Amino acid sequence: MNLETLIEISRRYGADPDYVLAGGGNTSLKDGDVIAVKASGALLGTIDENGFVQLSLSKLRALFDMALTSDSEAREKIVLEKLLEARLPGQTRRPSVETLLHALFPYRFVIHLHPALVNGMLCSRQALSAAETLFRNEASVLPYITPGYILADAVRRVFEHRTSSGMSPLKILFLQNHGVFVAADSVEEIEALYAHIFETLKAEVQPLPEEGLHGSPARKHEIPAADGETRTKASFEVTPPLVMRAFEEATSKFNVRFFFTSNSLIGHFLASPEAFVPLSSPFTPDHIVYAGAWPLFVNISEAQSSEHLISKIDEFRIRHQEMPKIIAVQNLGIFGLGQDESAAKRACELFGDAAKIAWYARSFGGVHPMQPADIEFIRSWEVEKYRASIAASSNPAS
Repeated sequence: MNLETLIEISRRYGADPDYVLAGGGNTSLKDGDVIAVKASGALLGTIDENGFVQLSLSKLRALFDMALTSDSEAREKIVLEKLLEARLPGQTRRPSVETLLHALFPYRFVIHLHPALVNGMLCSRQALSAAETLFRNEASVLPYITPGYILADAVRRVFEHRTSSGMSPLKILFLQNHGVFVAADSVEEIEALYAHIFETLKAEVQPLPEEGLHGSPARKHEIPAADGETRTKASFEVTPPLVMRAFEEATSKFNVRFFFTSNSLIGHFLASPEAFVPLSSPFTPDHIVYAGAWPLFVNISEAQSSEHLISKIDEFRIRHQEMPKIIAVQNLGIFGLGQDESAAKRACELFGDAAKIAWYARSFGGVHPMQPADIEFIRSWEVEKYRASIAASSNPAS
């Protein structure tokens, strides 16, 4: 099976942060009864032949005829076993959890991505109505459904409904709090469909602040110093020394590394605890996997004291049973935390993506984060833990 074209389009979209970050997204190509789909945790931006798994389409589709238990953990374990059994001889990698969705599309190419522009609509209060109004019969949209077999089965019913209604097979599928699937028989049509989606949505949203698009420029900011004086710092360019020292001491205590990021877009949400509310809960599974389910918000005074910072982190750990991956400092910026600098940087990248989503969602009635039960499922799901471990080992943020 020649994967050259699939690799090329996967790398093109995977290298563009406007479309996907870290180990998110997946792509596939069908040839007869064979489908090549991205392996779990593989990085689209640097993927090669070894990043894909080849499977039998007929064996995958036969999964929908099985009687499966209603117990979610047991069901997903069985489905994973069947996915692995569907691999062609010699294939050893674990296929994407969304392999069954790829198998449902009757087109050669399927490109599933998580663009912030698209998720600005899909993670909003008006997600379902906006998608239906803007794209009508050329697309379908589903409310949030836990990734895995249940989601694939719901998509199967969408395809069956379209067929029974005399409609053409689906080429664009929007998933609330998740992303978009685009399918076609040629790369050219895939590109045209994504261009159409972006053009349609750009006409509906307020553009990102210019600085939010082009890096992290300096911004003058009044920082209260330890002696009670107020000093002007270029906080978007240089982290104040007291804050830097506090984070060095706190992260050393917890044996993690940190990475600092800020720009005008992030700054918009750091003006006050109230301004930060839209970013206080995750929007998609990817945000949970790479940036944590919840950020820790602290004010500048707390951030300048290692004692206060450590206390805040301890409180977070007791409440959530995990370390924060993002610490947001009011009127300053965000610190990503991770086992190494790459993981810390990756957390910042995903949280920056969340800021874009929150900004765009304002054009669709405001944000609609994931619900508590869905957050807990993703946090404990073995599939997502596996994906995160694979992505971390491949150092995507380096």
